Amino acid sequence: MGLGSSGENPKRIRISNIDPKFTRRKRLFAKSILMEREVKDFVDSILATNTRKSYLRSLSIFEEYMGETVSDIIRQRREDFRNEDITQRRNLERQVEKFYVWLVNERKLSQNTAYSYVTAIKSIMSYYDVSLKIKEITRVPTSPRDWIPSVDELRRLFEASDMREKTLLALAVNVPMRINDYNEILKSDVIPYLDATEYPIFFIKITKKSKAPMPCFITEETMKLLRTYVKNLRDDNPYLWQGRGKKKLNEDSINRTLKNLVKTAGINTLGLRVRFHLFRKTFIGVARSMIGLSDDQVKMLTGKKVKADMDPYYVKVELMPLFERVADKLRLTGYAEANDGRIDSLENFANLMGKVLAEALLPAIRKLWREQQKTAGDTVSFIAVPSFDAMTPKELLELYLQLKKQQKGSTKPNEPSTLVDVLEDEMARRQRKNLFPQH
Repeated sequence: MGLGSSGENPKRIRISNIDPKFTRRKRLFAKSILMEREVKDFVDSILATNTRKSYLRSLSIFEEYMGETVSDIIRQRREDFRNEDITQRRNLERQVEKFYVWLVNERKLSQNTAYSYVTAIKSIMSYYDVSLKIKEITRVPTSPRDWIPSVDELRRLFEASDMREKTLLALAVNVPMRINDYNEILKSDVIPYLDATEYPIFFIKITKKSKAPMPCFITEETMKLLRTYVKNLRDDNPYLWQGRGKKKLNEDSINRTLKNLVKTAGINTLGLRVRFHLFRKTFIGVARSMIGLSDDQVKMLTGKKVKADMDPYYVKVELMPLFERVADKLRLTGYAEANDGRIDSLENFANLMGKVLAEALLPAIRKLWREQQKTAGDTVSFIAVPSFDAMTPKELLELYLQLKKQQKGSTKPNEPSTLVDVLEDEMARRQRKNLFPQH
């Protein structure tokens, strides 16, 4: 929607408020708007606390603009919705479009902030089945405001930290929670696993925003830090991240710790804001771009709502292997140093050699397997032939070694008996068939 035309000024009478003045809105709007049953029912259906606050603020401003209560607006919308006149049916859409322009031009709000106000109006109308269709108002793309560290920068932060800070960072890398869930982790969530012998361990927490279960995996690397960290915790405080008295560590303290660590590590964030959410964004980025996990897999690992049941068996069998792949990329200690791609090259070379060896050995494997079955007598007809072509190179090489071990000295004089002999014979055979032409 263009911003050339100006919106209407709001009517100066606020019907839903006993005080008609516009001063001290923050103190007045919540009292007035919560007395409307329609608004209260709608707000009670929203899980996230911050979203509820944002929507209440938006609806309050819209009331001021319209000069009538949200309840009255909904009732009028229902009447317009049933009207045969299309102009009348779209009456509220036009009012909302003008409201958006007024927010931008008169209230000097950004287009995206004004868009969020409109979203609140659209949400409550949708809740009461009188949806608005406004295509002209959309979110404007913005440049990123949050600093998202690389894996190397995470490691620099870790190296610049003391024991308590190292533990906070390591657990945040493992458990990509929002900050208001992270500082709710209890000592009792972790202490039962301090003597674990198998890793990663996991426990499940319910997230505040989506009310969804989130599997919280902890690697051996992080658990080593936790064993030392918990020894210094006070017994009278149940939280893992302890504040004053029996309170949890507040969000500002955690964010302030991160900002100080960035300075200590000498990292230039290019003016982007540093906050705890960086761990969640880094985890999601690695899971998607480096590992290639699907959206649903990422949602399950980060505590977003999905249709799958989060029972312990599913977490251990399906999600744990996915987490291990992400955690391996995000290791803070014991990782390979930068090698200009030489390690990756060696791995690729080893994989290629494995394929070449397996392909060269395949005829010998088939022959060894048939000879072994012949020595088994009449039962050979009842044994299914393995699907050699479906086996991985690693499986074929392991099978070859197993069959050679079971051969028990039945090698004939001219039969190849070593891996080198097999490869030489196979190369000669392929050369004869012009598979490897001689130059």
